[in-house]
Amino acid sequence: MKKLLLSIFIVSSFAANAQFWTQKAAGFATASRGINCISIVDANVIWAKAYDGSATANPSIREYTKSTDGGNTWTAGTINPFGILGGVGSITAASATTAWITTYPVTATVQNHNAIWVTTNGGTTWTKQTTAAFAADSFANFVHFWDANNGVAMGDPQSGYFEIYTTSNGGTTWTRVLPANIPTPSPVGAEYGYTNNFYVAGNSIWFGTSSGRLFKSTDMGATWAASQAPIADFGGTDASEITGSYAFSDNNKGLLVKSDGTLYNTIDGGTTWNPVSYTNTVFVGEIAYVPGSTRVVSVSANADSFSGAGSSYSLNDGLSWTNAPSDTGTQFNVVKFLNENVGFAGGFSTSSTVGGIYKYTGTQLPVSQFEGGQFAVYPNPSNGIVNVSNTKGIRVNQISMTDLNGRMVKNIEVSDALENIEINVSDLSSGVYMMNINSDQGKTVKKIVKN
Repeated sequence: MKKLLLSIFIVSSFAANAQFWTQKAAGFATASRGINCISIVDANVIWAKAYDGSATANPSIREYTKSTDGGNTWTAGTINPFGILGGVGSITAASATTAWITTYPVTATVQNHNAIWVTTNGGTTWTKQTTAAFAADSFANFVHFWDANNGVAMGDPQSGYFEIYTTSNGGTTWTRVLPANIPTPSPVGAEYGYTNNFYVAGNSIWFGTSSGRLFKSTDMGATWAASQAPIADFGGTDASEITGSYAFSDNNKGLLVKSDGTLYNTIDGGTTWNPVSYTNTVFVGEIAYVPGSTRVVSVSANADSFSGAGSSYSLNDGLSWTNAPSDTGTQFNVVKFLNENVGFAGGFSTSSTVGGIYKYTGTQLPVSQFEGGQFAVYPNPSNGIVNVSNTKGIRVNQISMTDLNGRMVKNIEVSDALENIEINVSDLSSGVYMMNINSDQGKTVKKIVKN
């Protein structure tokens, strides 16, 4: 059976109230529940998936936790019943009531548990979405939804190509991506993916493989390209057990850190990578960008790794790092940011009332602002096209729009310094939105009214 990306650590001491992170109780009834997948819907709603982080490490644990008040309080639940013995690979959510998971087989003799499941009642019951017909001996590695309708799910190669499905109706119908739109496994018959090993930036998504390749889609999973990363195996099954974590700020800019502390950057979406000479400590467990920015956070749960356990942050795309205050020695499994104000990390619970989730409540990730008057946005209000006028030749990298709850409703990657950028807002509901313009000179925010 292929290797699962599950790090098992016995819970050690935690910092009760760090300046960068504030510890919250995840609400699990059993201690040593580790959180290794977080889905941030908006500034209020967050879901997370648990695994057994104790010494016994039961892979069949199927539990989640959810917050609807911005991560201050959490309610845990069991993803049950399935009538199966499979483990949970990933979780993704569109609202406080709707979420999806993938399940995978936990033993070599039980090979019929690959599936996508959905809840529409906040996690009380889960229903199998049968049109994603993963093969019996495949792995349903992950599922991700950008909104309530558009999603992608990824499994290992079957019939000579990766088993990837997309949907545009919330998973009512899943359609397998044709082999012409997915690079051939390399080597054929011996390359596969890993549970919960993927990263999303805007409409782009990446996943890592056992051959050290990164598969990338810029159209929500419809078509894919693959390139070799500076690593032999994203599961760490090469002879030296070198693993790697990657993160992207936008469609092009990203970082990859290996478990030996080597750091690389890319400006072409992962096609090419270059070594980064950096100062201070980058934690080698997992990294995450604040979307569309130069700010990135690294975490680790393994005290025996190159970096030890803890977290650090960089304000300049990884060139220099600062240890998060009071977090050295704290175990973090996963980190995720919605924007410069909303971020969470997953650790381990010590009881139902202590630990498991860390909320970013610091001021260490300031927004790089510049004079917003350099951009004119018109017409405003608008019911169709909004123009973003840039007459000074400033290179715009990305424009995103969020609603007043902080949920992204549009994300536009800009490939050049255009004097005028047109954004179609006719598909948005009437209301007020925040337009975030990211450029090489900084970031500005404009308020947009859609009639």
